[in-house]
Amino acid sequence: MQKQFEEQDDLKDYFIDVEQVQSNNVNPYDIKCPICLNVYLDPISCDSCMNHFCKKCHQQKQSTKCPLCNRQGETRKAFPLLRQLLSQLKIKCLHFDQGCQEITDYDGYDKHIKQCDFSQEICGLMDGKLKCNVVKFKKDIQKHRQYECSFRQCECCHCHQFFSNFKLQIHELKCEEALIRCPKCHKQNKIKDQSNHLLICDQNIENCLYCKGEYSLKQLLIHEYECPLRPVCCVGCSQLFTLSVYYIHQTKCPKFPQICPNCNKKIIREQFEDHKFNDCLIYIKSQHDKEMQKLNIKQQLLEIELNKKDKIIKFSNRFKDPDIFLNLQKTIAFVKQTASKKKDRFVLFNNPISEQRKHWKFKCSQVKSSWYAVGITELSTLHSLKRYQDIGHGSYLVSSNGTMYNNHMDDQNSKESNFSINTNDIIVINVDLDVGQLEIINITQNLSLQIEVMFEGKEFYGCACLRTAGDEIQIIQ
Repeated sequence: MQKQFEEQDDLKDYFIDVEQVQSNNVNPYDIKCPICLNVYLDPISCDSCMNHFCKKCHQQKQSTKCPLCNRQGETRKAFPLLRQLLSQLKIKCLHFDQGCQEITDYDGYDKHIKQCDFSQEICGLMDGKLKCNVVKFKKDIQKHRQYECSFRQCECCHCHQFFSNFKLQIHELKCEEALIRCPKCHKQNKIKDQSNHLLICDQNIENCLYCKGEYSLKQLLIHEYECPLRPVCCVGCSQLFTLSVYYIHQTKCPKFPQICPNCNKKIIREQFEDHKFNDCLIYIKSQHDKEMQKLNIKQQLLEIELNKKDKIIKFSNRFKDPDIFLNLQKTIAFVKQTASKKKDRFVLFNNPISEQRKHWKFKCSQVKSSWYAVGITELSTLHSLKRYQDIGHGSYLVSSNGTMYNNHMDDQNSKESNFSINTNDIIVINVDLDVGQLEIINITQNLSLQIEVMFEGKEFYGCACLRTAGDEIQIIQ
C-alpha cells in the first residue's frame, strides 16, 4: 500500500493549463483535476470515492482525508485508463508566450520544462553580501554571467587580481601597479614607485634655500643639512653663525658645553677647570665603588666555584670500612681482602643528603657477592652490629640478589624483589625528601624499585655495601 504522504521534493513546481493541450479528441473534463482545474500532474485516486486528483493538490491539504469526499482513506496510483489517456496528450510548453515552440507528450513534459531555454533564471552572482537579481532566459543566462553582469569576476590588467566588474573600474584608478607619467621627465612608473622616483628624478630640480644652488630633490635633502651657508644657533652663547663659521666658533666659545672625560657631565668651557678640581670628586668615589663592585663579583664567583666543588660526588675517605680502598680521585671503591666480619663493609659518599632532591649515578664495576648492595644509610651504621633482619638498622638498601632492607617497614625489610644487580650495570639513585621516597633504577636491565623512606630529621648518606674481595663500584659524574 502506498504511503499517504510522499516527500515534498517529489512534487512538481509547475502546472499544465488545459489550454496547453494540443490534442483535439480529448475531453478537457477527463484530464482536468477537480481541485486545481489544471491537467492532472502525478494523479492519484481515493480508495473511497474513486475520484482522481493531483498528488500535489492532496499534499497541500495536509490531511489524510480525501479532499473530495472528505473520508478517511488510503490513496493509490491513478487508474490505468487515465494514465493511458494522459500519455497520449500533446502539450505546448509553458513558456510558449516567451517564444518556445516545443510540443511534447505528457511523459516528456517534465524533462523539457527543466531544460527549456525560455525558462527564466535569476543570475545570482555575488560579491560579499551583494547579489545580482537580474532575470534572464536560461539560454541567455550564461552570456549574461560571462559578459554582462556587474558582479562577474574580472582581472585587473595591472596587478592581475580579480574583482567584481563594478569594483574593477574603481580599483584601476588607484591600482599601485598601474603606470603613471612623471610630471618632470615624463617617464612611466608604477603608482607605488612614483614618490621614490620623484626623489631621484634628474629633471626634478629645486634650489637650495641658503646658497640657491640647483640640486635634484634627493640631493637637496642632504645638501641643505650640510650647506655651508645654513644658519646655525650656538648652543652655548645663542648667537647665529653660518655652518662653516660655526665649526670654528664651537672650539673657542666660552659658553659651549663640554663633556667631562671623568664623570661624563656637560660642563661649560669656562667652568671646566673649576669642575675638574672640585666637583669631580664624585667621579673618584664612583670609580672606587665600581672597583669594590668588581671585587664583590669576583668573591661571589669564587664562592660559586667552591660550592660546585662541594657538590662533586666522591667517596668519603673518612666514612668507610678499613677493608675498602679508594682511588686517588675518590671515585672508585673496592675491597682487597675478605677477613671474616660481624658487620658489613660500608663506604659513604662525601656529603649527606641536604637538598630536597638528590641524584647519584654509578657503575657496579665488579659484583662478586650476592650481598653487594646500594642505597642510603645513617652514619651510625658504619660501626653498627644490628641484625638486618630486624627493622631499625638505619639503612634503605637493595642487594644484588634483589633483597630489600627497609629501616622502618617490617613488610619491606629483608624481603625479595624482582630487582637485581650484575657486573657493569649502571645504577641511578634518586632521593626525594618532600615525598619521602628512594628510587633505585638499573638502567642496564631496565629495572626500577621504589622504597618508602622515613627521614624524621635524621642525616642520611648515599652508600654502597661491598662484602667480598673484588667487589668494586665507580661514581659517574
